[in-house]
Amino acid sequence: MKSILIGFLIFLSLSIEAQSNAIQRALKSYNYELAIQLITKEKKSAEMDFLKAKCYKNIGQLKPAIGIFEEIVKQDNSNLSAINELADCYQLTGDLSKSKFYYFMALQTEPNNRYMQLNYMNIVYKLRDWNSTISLADSILKKDSLPILYPILGDCYFQISKKDSAIFYYQKELKHIPEDYNTLNKLSRIYLQDNNYNELINCTERYIQSDSSNQQINQYNGIAYCMNKDYDKAIYRLNKLFLQGDSSFLTNYYLGASYLALTDYIPAFDHLSQSYQKDSTNLNLIYYLGRTSILIGHHADGIELLNRGLDLAIPKDSVLFNFYNNIALGYSRLFKYSESLKYYEICNKLKPDNKITLYTIAGIYDNHLNSPKQALKYYNLFIATFPIEPEKPKEVVENELSGTYYSAVKNRIEELKNNLFFDKK
Repeated sequence: MKSILIGFLIFLSLSIEAQSNAIQRALKSYNYELAIQLITKEKKSAEMDFLKAKCYKNIGQLKPAIGIFEEIVKQDNSNLSAINELADCYQLTGDLSKSKFYYFMALQTEPNNRYMQLNYMNIVYKLRDWNSTISLADSILKKDSLPILYPILGDCYFQISKKDSAIFYYQKELKHIPEDYNTLNKLSRIYLQDNNYNELINCTERYIQSDSSNQQINQYNGIAYCMNKDYDKAIYRLNKLFLQGDSSFLTNYYLGASYLALTDYIPAFDHLSQSYQKDSTNLNLIYYLGRTSILIGHHADGIELLNRGLDLAIPKDSVLFNFYNNIALGYSRLFKYSESLKYYEICNKLKPDNKITLYTIAGIYDNHLNSPKQALKYYNLFIATFPIEPEKPKEVVENELSGTYYSAVKNRIEELKNNLFFDKK
């Protein structure tokens, strides 16, 4: 009997070992579906559950992975591995708020752990909480020099409109990793926005010396030379891109503008025309192309282009009226009636038969500026906008005009006339 029991235990041990080896082989060959099947047959334990959840996560089945990890964390809220995996899973599903909750839980367990600090900071950064990210990154940098934080700080400062600080951290990152294209791209964009063409030329030239094939950086470099009026270098850089197949709007636009500046009109026309095919609403481009067309003899086309540019540049009266009318309203509500009148007068010129504008101007002169003569003038203009049909009886006409301030204005006109008459005596 004893020998049978020993044999059974040996068999059981060998079976467990064989099962364990089978799981390990499945994991080593990345056959996570098989590993899940094998783990399911094992006796339930926290270790097996964790392994199973990891397998689910690795094959993108995040819902069952989250369910298992949450159960593990409920049973043991000090299990850092499970907490971090759970936070990762929620991050992968896009639920950044829950991910932040679990990363914070891990950080509370190990507040001085650098891995936990970075995980939590990264999720705060992804949640676009720029100021909190800056604070967390600064606290880490006080203890350790981690260049990986420089571009993150640069992004945060840029987002809160502190460009000087953004530039500072982007430059620090590039000193540490000169080949960091993403950071250079962001820095170049700031220099271009700020018209800082010398710095843009310097940083892009440094990069081009080590990588001359990057299209974006070469383009920034060429644009900077063009804006700096160094047209020969701009043409050299941008034409190289064009010959390599870059037919983008920006490359053609600045290449065309550079040729135009050097009075080389034929290539200027060719490149500006290609830009126009991609964006026919850019006013500077329309002007350059229109001028170039005229200079190479395409007079009618040039005139048509320039007229089109004028149509785009000068808003329609209806659009201008809306802008000026609301500016006038704003000044009126600030009790700045003289300023308000300036804009209502412009509105009146744009739409001289607009009843409400005339009535409003008259009311300001009458009620706020104590100018009865001017009030009378505009009240009369207001009344004149109403057609009076002579074949209808006066009572019928006035009845039709009721509710249009017509009667009230007529009465006010008589009052102002009487007041002015008696003021003369």
